[in-house]
Amino acid sequence: FKADEFDRFAVDRNLYRDYYSSQNAGLNEAINAEPIEFFRHVLQTDGSVLSFLDSNWTMANEPLARYYGIDNVQGREFVKVSLPPGSHRGGLTTMAAVHKFGSDGNRTKPIERGKYILDVLFNDPPKPPPPNVGEVEPNIKGENLTVRQRLDQHRSIPACASCHRTLDPYGMALENFNVIGQWRTRQDGERGWWPDDAVIDASGTLPNGVAFTTIEDFRAAIRDQSDRFLRGLSEKLFTYALGRIVEPRDRTTIDGLVARMKSNGHSLHSLIEGIVLSDEFRTK
Repeated sequence: FKADEFDRFAVDRNLYRDYYSSQNAGLNEAINAEPIEFFRHVLQTDGSVLSFLDSNWTMANEPLARYYGIDNVQGREFVKVSLPPGSHRGGLTTMAAVHKFGSDGNRTKPIERGKYILDVLFNDPPKPPPPNVGEVEPNIKGENLTVRQRLDQHRSIPACASCHRTLDPYGMALENFNVIGQWRTRQDGERGWWPDDAVIDASGTLPNGVAFTTIEDFRAAIRDQSDRFLRGLSEKLFTYALGRIVEPRDRTTIDGLVARMKSNGHSLHSLIEGIVLSDEFRTK
């Protein structure tokens, strides 16, 4: 999950004062812990790994539950909770830790969020950008361009366009979540005031041609790529278990691991067992 990088940027205290209020004591730690506790629960209960793509539940303690608008959760211990209707959450991509990771403490950075999804969910990180291209710049004084508008300008650079077509939709889909993972319909961050027409447009079309308008559409589109996710997860755990990268000769084994999960309720236990029983692991 790259959990050690969730705090790589400090949340801006001037723009997000409530985040540091006494009411939210322990919130940052709870946000960072949510993906880990989610994984722990899936592992301990032998649940479906497809929950990482979309789910109607999450793991929360009292500070995080209050932040997410979930009632009747008390204490600092994490418990499984149902997500209320209209929460817009479900799965890894809607967790506040991911939104915080894909920001710089001041503004959202859809490119970083897109890279996170491609790397963590699909084990398919984008290629490094060409040298001297630079990143999407913040607004200069007097400008009121939304992140999407600035990203559109960035894509007009020929050297950037081809990569961004396959990367940007995954990050822009999360633009309704601000720097600290709160739902928003208008641009915020970077400054204390935005004009009324700075409305968030989080729609897009994925590289496979599937269009989405809402975060719910996007989560469904991600879940439809479940085979891609299962392969990426298998490759990551296989690499961890063997201490080496996946090689072309491992393709048959990876195919077998994916098939094994699919025939066992997408169970994480079945993936672990499959790796341990593989010739590659037993002869390493």
